[in-house]
Amino acid sequence: MELEYLKTANSIGMWISCVPAVALVLFQAFIFMKRAWKTGPKMGVTNEQMKEAAKSSFIASIGPSIVIVSGMVSLLASVGGPLAWMRLAFIGSVMYELPAADRAATAAGCTLGTNNMTEAAFANAAWIMTVCCLGWIIVSALFTDKMEAFRDKVTGGSMDAITALTAGGGVGGFGYMVAQRFLPFSLGNANMWAALVGFIVMLGLNFYMKKNPGAKWAQQFGMTIAMFIGMVVGAFFL
Repeated sequence: MELEYLKTANSIGMWISCVPAVALVLFQAFIFMKRAWKTGPKMGVTNEQMKEAAKSSFIASIGPSIVIVSGMVSLLASVGGPLAWMRLAFIGSVMYELPAADRAATAAGCTLGTNNMTEAAFANAAWIMTVCCLGWIIVSALFTDKMEAFRDKVTGGSMDAITALTAGGGVGGFGYMVAQRFLPFSLGNANMWAALVGFIVMLGLNFYMKKNPGAKWAQQFGMTIAMFIGMVVGAFFL
């Protein structure tokens, strides 16, 4: 039987409230794509390169999308379909949304996904999930335009240094996130096995691409294949 608060969480009013937010995300994606398609030729990028980039980006997005959809299953069971759809369209991380909702419900004296969850606690969860991510938006709004000047000051305007800084930042960010998955270090840690197997698959595909430069399928589907296999292996340890 559906929990009482989920009747409100899955109501038509919630769907109507969440549609504009998701529509805004789709509109932004359309605007960015349109401007990229217009600016690319001015930068010397050919139409063929633009089409290849669009195709590669679409394929590369499949893996992360599968992860988001799988995470959405647990989220919609706790906060309903509309809010889960809206939140993951904005942030795309159940690792943030679910703990935020759980802590908001606990602060309201309830337990998420149980009979003692009230509509007031659900409203509290919705507010916390939304408000607590504003820090990222505020920092981006205030400091994005200053990042280029800061980058040039750090690198002295050297393109080699800029390339190294960009690559190092990306590797450091992803390395930090992967390192977290290895803790606690134990054979029963499903996240550790998922990350390790994904790394091994990606490493194997890189070696394969070096020996077969024309293997476009490995270049386009490599990340998706590694993520999917890692996720499947990790599921065996849950």
